Amino acid sequence: MTPPLRSPPDAAPELPGPGSLPVPSGVDALQLLAESIPQLIWVTRADGHHEYYNARWYAYTGLTPEQSRGDGWRRAFHPDDLEEAGRRWAESLRTGEPYEVEYRCRRHDGVWRWHLGRAHPVRDDAGRIVQWFGTCTDIEEQKRAADTMRLLAEASALLSSASLDYEATLAALTRLVVPLLADWCAIEIAYEDGSTRQVGVAHVDPDKVRFGEELRVRYPPRHGDAMGVLAVIRTGEPMLLTDIPDALLVASTRDAEHLRLVRELGLRSAMVLPLPARGRTIGALSLFHAESGRRFSQADVLLASQLAERAAVALDNARLIKDARRVEERFRSLVTASTQAVWVTRPDGDIEEDSPSWRAFTGQTYAEWRGHGWLSAVHPEDRDAAARAWFAAVEQRRPYETEYRLRRPDGRYTPTRVRAVPVFNPNGALREWVGTTTDISAQRQVEESARRLEREAAARRLEALRAEVSLALAREGRIPDILQGCASALVTHLGAQTARLWLYARETHTLELAGNAGPTAPPRDKWVRIRVEGPSMVSEVARLRAQLRVDDLSGDARVLDRAWLEEAGIRSFAGMPLMVRGQLVGVLGVYGLSPLGEEAVAALAAVSDAIAQGVERRRAEEALQQRAQELARSNEELQQFAYVASHDLQEPLRMVASYTQLLGRRYKGKLDADADAFIHYAVDGVNRMQRLIQDLLAYSRVGTRGRDLRSCDAGRALERAMANLRAAIDETRATVEHGPLPAVLADETQLTLLFQNLVGNALKFHGSAPPRVQVSAEPEGDQVRFTVRDWGIGIAPEYFERIFVIFQRLHGKEEYPGTGIGLAICKKIVERHGGRIGVESRPGEGTAFWFTLPTVPPPPEA
Repeated sequence: MTPPLRSPPDAAPELPGPGSLPVPSGVDALQLLAESIPQLIWVTRADGHHEYYNARWYAYTGLTPEQSRGDGWRRAFHPDDLEEAGRRWAESLRTGEPYEVEYRCRRHDGVWRWHLGRAHPVRDDAGRIVQWFGTCTDIEEQKRAADTMRLLAEASALLSSASLDYEATLAALTRLVVPLLADWCAIEIAYEDGSTRQVGVAHVDPDKVRFGEELRVRYPPRHGDAMGVLAVIRTGEPMLLTDIPDALLVASTRDAEHLRLVRELGLRSAMVLPLPARGRTIGALSLFHAESGRRFSQADVLLASQLAERAAVALDNARLIKDARRVEERFRSLVTASTQAVWVTRPDGDIEEDSPSWRAFTGQTYAEWRGHGWLSAVHPEDRDAAARAWFAAVEQRRPYETEYRLRRPDGRYTPTRVRAVPVFNPNGALREWVGTTTDISAQRQVEESARRLEREAAARRLEALRAEVSLALAREGRIPDILQGCASALVTHLGAQTARLWLYARETHTLELAGNAGPTAPPRDKWVRIRVEGPSMVSEVARLRAQLRVDDLSGDARVLDRAWLEEAGIRSFAGMPLMVRGQLVGVLGVYGLSPLGEEAVAALAAVSDAIAQGVERRRAEEALQQRAQELARSNEELQQFAYVASHDLQEPLRMVASYTQLLGRRYKGKLDADADAFIHYAVDGVNRMQRLIQDLLAYSRVGTRGRDLRSCDAGRALERAMANLRAAIDETRATVEHGPLPAVLADETQLTLLFQNLVGNALKFHGSAPPRVQVSAEPEGDQVRFTVRDWGIGIAPEYFERIFVIFQRLHGKEEYPGTGIGLAICKKIVERHGGRIGVESRPGEGTAFWFTLPTVPPPPEA
């Protein structure tokens, strides 16, 4: 809908609005069309004054013709969209260019929905604009889909870049969701002790946010509630309330005051989604519609679930990192407070002084420990290495540090870190060695726990990356658009500054840019085309078909643009070839502020393979679709050619046949014998040509003139075929036998032709004895198998495939008449019905043609 804004006399004319004036005479057909389609249709004069609005406008907006006159159209349009729509309409009226604008239009129930307004000028023979014809199309779903993808991308960026203050991050997420996805958004997190806390609540009106927070303080959720946020956290199952009737509010509130306050919120629809992490629910995401009048659907649950899963991953990762830091701090305190084994040796490294802490640490006596006796407490597998390291340090008079397993008083071995430093006299002479032995088993546990947490976080990142890349590859659209989504996913989940994807063009031996994302990504026109034989790192990846990893780009000569590198702070590069079956598809390049870790490189390699497979699969799908379209077009052209050619050949053949037969009757016996024979040959040739054309026409019509498949009696079709063959049956004194035949799903006319051709074949190739034909049927799964058997001359096995090919004959026309098209028609009929056809035969023993047709499906249950 184009809003008709008022303008000063010298300004552009007013915009068209809905009116009640009739369409000008002579356009009844246009009016009928405008009133029959679901769009809002309007027509204006050349100066922009509206003359007509279809009934759909009034039904959609709820406005009457009187309310719509003048400036009444403003009641249905969002105030924020009027200025831009008016500016564009004035420009179109001034230039005569088509008009197009997006705006929000209020439906009769008060819901605002996005529309696309378009208008085109109607010109007379002299090129002057005489009218404008416009349409208004509801694009709410398309806008919501685009907004949804943008919301997920922004939420992923927010959550992936979040600090350890996850509560502030989750609160920011609620503000991001409103009002695009919901009018209200809140996040509740659960703790190990079973308590919960709301960490974020958002609404476009800050006063309503405060009102909602106060309401929750006065009436907090209870663990026994059958519905609501705590029920979702307890069960882990999402909750969807498409509508919230007042009866539900009455049942879920605790007293009259509670009911009054809840009614003031004006809630209309609700969703509560669990936040799942490692097999447990760590919180819930609550979404409500109120003022907008919108309603949630099952499709909204899928979107909100993705949002909840991302929030859960961010929350769980932040908690894991905090736990790891707390464990590390605890370990440091433990090491500081624990008792170490402290010992002193002579300058030559032999133990001489007693060490109570060593004896307490190992359980050795002084006699067992002195000299080199300490080695007996070292694990046998570590003993030789520990001795060599110690004696080397003593000889070189350098600090000693190593780790080995040491036996404790209870007989178990624990990992220890051993440090010793030489102590020198003022004159430089070595006086003694002072050393410590520290139990590092707790540290090892912390390190292993940290590694495990890092592995889990890396696995989550990899899984999220794979999921988002798979989602991008599964979308409809052009390959560059799909690869742009993949590049965005790489930036989000690998923490890269820039991700670029190039596709390999075999014809030009170049790499063409297809995906470009990241906060420091250069413009798309930079490096948009790269020669494979060029000097860059991307070219090297393509040329060698091998991954390339550079952790420090500062002095690398293969950098394409050092100014961009320094401005963006880029320090590392990782490139992966996109390969499918040994063939290069493209190159993936990731640029970062720091080197990628081994896990990130492994994830990059896995994703590269998925992207290459996805690109190749999409290319194959596009090629297959194009091939199918070309094949369908070719088949249609061939069928049209056969049909037209058959018709066009009929008339000259009739003329040739008529005059040739006239010659035969008039001059038979008046010329010599050769002339009579020549005339006979001509007549016979023309007749055979007519039969051939008729058969060719019948063949071409199998797929184009067939009727819809429906239940039909196969026995009745066979009787009709026998009636058509009555003359041949009587002439050959044939016997045709058949029992009861079932009903099948078929085109009865074509089924009759199928029986007629197969039975006619049996009558033709019968040998010396009168032909005998037997038709039978038996069920075969969801199909019926028919068999037409004869006891004629038979067919050799090497000809079984050939006989179903058009124009293929096994006998000369002098022996058996025919055009060689009959069995090809049978095959085409059976295949059109989704069945199969074949033959079983031996020379001299007869032939059995069989074919299958679908059974009639049972009627649906009541």
